[in-house]
Amino acid sequence: MLNIGRGRRPVRGLLAIGGLTTALVACGSGTAIAASTPNLSSVTLTVATYSIPEGSDQLLLKSAGLLKTPYKLKFVFSESGGTQTQEVNAGTADLSRGSGVGNALIIGGGGAVNFKSIATVRLNTVAQGTLVKAGITSIAQLKGQQIAYTPDSTAQYVLLKQLSQAGLTMSDITPVSVDPATGLSALLSGQVAALTTFGYTSIEIAESHGFVLLPGGSQILKGSLGALDATWNANTASLRNSGKRAAIADYVARVDAAWAWTRAHAQQWDKIIAAASQQPVSSVAASFKASEDQVNSSDGPVVHAGIVDEQNIADTFQQAGVITQKPDVAATFSDQLNPAITLAIKQYRAKYPAWFAATKVQ
Repeated sequence: MLNIGRGRRPVRGLLAIGGLTTALVACGSGTAIAASTPNLSSVTLTVATYSIPEGSDQLLLKSAGLLKTPYKLKFVFSESGGTQTQEVNAGTADLSRGSGVGNALIIGGGGAVNFKSIATVRLNTVAQGTLVKAGITSIAQLKGQQIAYTPDSTAQYVLLKQLSQAGLTMSDITPVSVDPATGLSALLSGQVAALTTFGYTSIEIAESHGFVLLPGGSQILKGSLGALDATWNANTASLRNSGKRAAIADYVARVDAAWAWTRAHAQQWDKIIAAASQQPVSSVAASFKASEDQVNSSDGPVVHAGIVDEQNIADTFQQAGVITQKPDVAATFSDQLNPAITLAIKQYRAKYPAWFAATKVQ
């Protein structure tokens, strides 16, 4: 029996959030306008981000020419939104972009909660689901077999829902907790029967080896906004610092602008991702077009619908026994940076109108 990386990282620390101020309006790749003017040159913003190329904020911002900031940037790389939010919760990062899954598991895990969700992220759900051998058409056919998944991520949620739809639970399979790269290796080598994962690079590689994606994973993740609702999560201690608040507002809007750049420069972006992931440009281009044509990746202020969607995710984990206490998701959201984020996005849209005009990938 395969035993890869079982268990979940602990979460720590409880801090109460103080009032947030509307500090920043961003206006370019290296400049910023502040309502109150903190010294951003003395600010270091540590951001937890994905190590996979298509999820890396560092690669995204560099490609769009937006990596030069009026504050210092430090990146911490990890494999899932859940582990990135754990970095923020532990105080080893100021900011991360995470799915509602990782948030819910921390909130309902019985430990201390040391972050606030300060912005809503809309993401496509195309590259999500369970990879199986050709000929398998239902997860019910995998009863009693090993299925790998990434814990604290959308993969865990998709697997739970797919099992439930088939009348099964986790106890009907042998779940194997892995990071995405290890899971892919285990699938390709035959160590596991299936892999529930995310990211079009992993899916493209598996499909090139004859594996297929079970239907339904994409639909599971579509919330009331018609997209995968994620959040930008900020450490509560970081939010007490006026300079870091200003940097966070700019950073969220800056990533939104960089996503717009990818749609406006799709061929260039496809080549960057293909080179970084060692995949054919044609495959990357097809996946990127399908993803962004479904839902444009974008950031924005906190919205009520996103809170409702995340609460539904948390309730699913509680019903499955993954978490034992009723999570109060709304208590971990703060809309106090909404004005600053809204204004920052407006400034980037004004500076780069051609980027934002591209809502479909050509």
